[in-house]
Amino acid sequence: MDINSQEHIMAIAPDIAKAYQLGKNKKYDEAYDVLVPLFEAKEIPSYFEEPCGWTIYRYLKRNEDKLSSRDIRKALAFYLTFASCKPSTLHSCMMIQAANLEKKYENDFRFIEFCLMWNLENFRVEDFLSEKGTTENGKSIEFQSLAEKVATRLYKELKSRHTEEFVNELFPFFLTIKEKCPNNRFIRLYIAQLYYWQNNIERAIAEYKHILRIAPDWFIWKHLGDICEDKEVRISLYCKAMTMMGKEEYIGELRLGLANLLLDANKEQAAYEVEQYLKTYKANGWKIAGDVYLLQNKLQGITPSAQAKQFYRNNIEKAEAFVYSDIPVEVLTFSGIVKNHAGKERANLINKRKKIYVRTPLTSLLRKASVGDVFLVRVYESQKRKIALTIHSTEKRYKDNIRSDKR
Repeated sequence: MDINSQEHIMAIAPDIAKAYQLGKNKKYDEAYDVLVPLFEAKEIPSYFEEPCGWTIYRYLKRNEDKLSSRDIRKALAFYLTFASCKPSTLHSCMMIQAANLEKKYENDFRFIEFCLMWNLENFRVEDFLSEKGTTENGKSIEFQSLAEKVATRLYKELKSRHTEEFVNELFPFFLTIKEKCPNNRFIRLYIAQLYYWQNNIERAIAEYKHILRIAPDWFIWKHLGDICEDKEVRISLYCKAMTMMGKEEYIGELRLGLANLLLDANKEQAAYEVEQYLKTYKANGWKIAGDVYLLQNKLQGITPSAQAKQFYRNNIEKAEAFVYSDIPVEVLTFSGIVKNHAGKERANLINKRKKIYVRTPLTSLLRKASVGDVFLVRVYESQKRKIALTIHSTEKRYKDNIRSDKR
């Protein structure tokens, strides 16, 4: 039977018309039920694919909190048999729905397979555009585009399912996000990890090093440490991450990685990392991995270090040299604290002779600084913005009066 023949179109037209009318009356469940036999028999001609697709979308949208994962996957499978709807507004709406459902059923919804069948080349231009909004307290915020949200979801699933086939098939999409969404601060991290999963260690390290020039966040140092093969450099990278760490709740894996590396070289510091890990996880009622107890047994009788922060500071030199060896160190003078346009405090570091002016977030080191204190700073310029990558104190002071730079 030719499902696109005039005869077949006329034969199923009454069912299509009935479903359309039910949908118009917002009876989306009934409309979907009318069409299910046609979906199952694969009897939808291309002429009717778009209206039938909208019926499936509205059914899923209406019932996303009620349907089982199986029912959702079944409805999406019906839609994916339609060839004439991509790219289109409908096709993008189905991706939005699938992304929402993946979030709810992340352990039972194969989002990678759905995306490959949906075909990631079918995003519209609009799907790469972020949107600006406002929070309840009036703060301006930028929402990721649909394509960026999909990339984030895919990366999350790839972390546990990074087969060679998946990585190779999805890589072009991540490169497209990098090109079309240049303000996405995480896409380079995703790409670096994809290189690593491809066993291209050298390219992965190069990508992480580039990220650390423009966004030197603690978790990037940690990720680089995860893939670095040199043990001493790896310890240093983890220590660097520790000097920049955010909330204690985020760094469990970092502490365990460092503890394992220090198991022979510095048992006291390793014991401290395990102790802090257990303290945080027990306080939050989180499940503790069995490996942690094995580590604890190996460190029985060892008194945890009381100089942990000093240990981190003393062991960051190799990490900084590994990442920033080609960036010269400049001599800059602290000229005071100012507030930026968002009202956040920043430290002014200057070298008038070389016309270097840097505003950088306040660290514990800079909070203790006095006007005239001299620092050794690696400065990197990106998009006409100067970034202080590393800052180390000296015993020197600039004796002339330093006026706080108000520019």
